[in-house]
Amino acid sequence: MRNFNEIATANRDPESTPHIKVLGLGGAGCNTISRLHALQLSGVELIAANTDRQSLHVNPAANKILLGANLTRGLGSGGDPQTGQAAAEQSYRELIAAIRGCDLLFLTAGMGGGTGSGAIQIAARIAKSLDIPSMCFVTVPFSFEAGKRQQNAREAVARLQPYTDTLITIPNDRLLDLAGADATLQSAFGLSDDILIKGIQALSEMLGTPGLVDIDLSHVLRLIKNGGGTFISLGYGLGNSRAIQAIENALSHPLLEDIPINQAKGMIVKFSGAISVTEMQEAMRHLQSRTSPDTEILPALNSQERPDGQILVTMLATGIGATAIEYTPLPVENPAALPCELEPAALPMDFCPHAFDPAEKDIDDLEVPAFIRRGYNQINNQTYRNG
Repeated sequence: MRNFNEIATANRDPESTPHIKVLGLGGAGCNTISRLHALQLSGVELIAANTDRQSLHVNPAANKILLGANLTRGLGSGGDPQTGQAAAEQSYRELIAAIRGCDLLFLTAGMGGGTGSGAIQIAARIAKSLDIPSMCFVTVPFSFEAGKRQQNAREAVARLQPYTDTLITIPNDRLLDLAGADATLQSAFGLSDDILIKGIQALSEMLGTPGLVDIDLSHVLRLIKNGGGTFISLGYGLGNSRAIQAIENALSHPLLEDIPINQAKGMIVKFSGAISVTEMQEAMRHLQSRTSPDTEILPALNSQERPDGQILVTMLATGIGATAIEYTPLPVENPAALPCELEPAALPMDFCPHAFDPAEKDIDDLEVPAFIRRGYNQINNQTYRNG
């Protein structure tokens, strides 16, 4: 049997490879950045942003942003999403400088706390104002994390939804069956983090390396903009029919429980492992038998050998119903525009009460960049970066 590496002989032109950035916000988001850093993904720039100076100090990311330094003094948000939002608003200059220039932005955070819940919508709004496509990967609390964290998570998802091209929510409760009855809290949280990381890794590698089908950024964007919810799952296969087994395990994953997969408008399916073309064809036929004839399926492959000859399938299904977490859309009251969303004449000099030190007298330091919906003209040459 021929291995995929024997077929993919031509490397993708480096100049045509999309520039991808991953911005992790808050404690959970920065933990994801740390784990992604260990994977050494090619062509992916990692950015960690937090209100906690100590957490940022130990993060391995080269690009780090201390959010709201004047507001929180680097001591965190105290679990308050409003503080997290205000901190991100104060640091909008740093966020703009960090995310501009990329072709696709992944945002990741844990919903329910302060910094991630409050800051991620600001980052998504900035990306939208710069016409940068964004995909948000967020985790939502376990049911035993009752009360305020659950409420914070639902409100954060509702506020984030209008500003991102696709929102992938990972409900931690659905992973408890995988963790087992004797699982520790740390291992349970690790499962959701692992799925989130593999989703980002799969998309990043798919866009940055040659594939059996020529998949570019426009393919992916067209699928993620199908509307409805986007769902992610993993499946492993070993032994005979391992590729089909991996597909079936991904389809029966707890994250897809009660999800009408046959209603998916699009699917991105990433195979990882030394798989033959014949195995891949059989697996794709099996998947097609489980989905609608109208479902557009994009296959991709990383043919690096996995332990014990395993095959891993990472699956993203788009255009299905709503998101994985139920939420009530919040009333839209025309929220105050960020400076990057305004024309120069409309820019308020007192946009955020904590944005500038009152002792600052130099008017050049108070200039606010003016961005146009279809791009931006200029921002200050000076980059304000902490951490």
